[in-house]
Amino acid sequence: MEAGPRTVARSALLVLACLVFAAGCGAPPSQQQAAPAAAAPPAPTVLNAPERAAWYQNCWTQFNSRAWDRFKACYADSVESEQVNSGQPPGKGIDAVLASAKAFTGAFPDVKGTGELILVNGDTILSIYVLNGTHSGPLAGPGGQSMPATGKPIGFPQAHLIQTDATGTKVVKEEFYSDSATMMAQLGQSPNPARPVMTSAMAAPAVVTKRGTPAEMSNVESARAQLAAFNSHDARATAAFDAPDALLRVVAAPKDMTSEESLAGTIDMFKAFPDAKLTSSSIWGAGDYVVVAGRFDGTNTGPFAAMGIKKATGKPVAVRYVEITKWAGGKIKEDWLFYDGMAFAGQLGLLKK
Repeated sequence: MEAGPRTVARSALLVLACLVFAAGCGAPPSQQQAAPAAAAPPAPTVLNAPERAAWYQNCWTQFNSRAWDRFKACYADSVESEQVNSGQPPGKGIDAVLASAKAFTGAFPDVKGTGELILVNGDTILSIYVLNGTHSGPLAGPGGQSMPATGKPIGFPQAHLIQTDATGTKVVKEEFYSDSATMMAQLGQSPNPARPVMTSAMAAPAVVTKRGTPAEMSNVESARAQLAAFNSHDARATAAFDAPDALLRVVAAPKDMTSEESLAGTIDMFKAFPDAKLTSSSIWGAGDYVVVAGRFDGTNTGPFAAMGIKKATGKPVAVRYVEITKWAGGKIKEDWLFYDGMAFAGQLGLLKK
């Protein structure tokens, strides 16, 4: 039976359709067109070490200018924040960090941080910033009590130790180390000797990043060896790592010390705390600098003139610290030791209630 003109036309159209849309007419899989894949999200930008230092400084700029939205963007939502040994509970979450910052600036509305040193090692950053401001609002204490404004200025250094995420753009953990006793003395709330109000003349902080050089690694090993000498209670072996002209800044002490003064203080401390021990939680280097974070433990069983202890208290002490040393030729040229002297004195029962 012959096909009519309409049947032939329909068949021709069907063949044409199969040529154009092969997948719909049983074409082999190799000839079928795959659906376009969804575009992959762009990889997050990962900052290098100098960029991380610049990002960190920018976060301080946002704090200093009270640009809270931009300041908040520096933190991960689940950030952990701690004022070490201050008596304040650690803050968890970005809202807690923001609330703490606003409370501090409420007490010191003109407070500014001036950077002196920033050290970068991978996801870890350590800085020294000097805080200056005027006590013009209520200040919360560790027991929940509030101190009314004194109108007095403060000026003291603070160490800030942070861990970032892998991109280097969000703080996931931070620790602040400063001396509460110094601030209380500057506010006229403590008669004990303390450092006077200080200011920083730095136009910009010195920035040093990890280099991975033999000298850098040697400095870290020397810091470990000094720690071992301390824990063996060999004061002279501990002091042997200091250069003769070394400058040692213990922030809880009223003034800087020479290497000779530091040695004398270490000898006295071993007599007052014969079981003294330093336990490090991290040791790392950046250029000529080494950072050691850890804890001091000891029991006071003898007099200690540096703290006005004439009779042993018999009390134990456990205080966390961070120490930053600058090395040259295998010797320490500068040393910054941050811990809360008020916490130390409080554990010994030396604070008046």
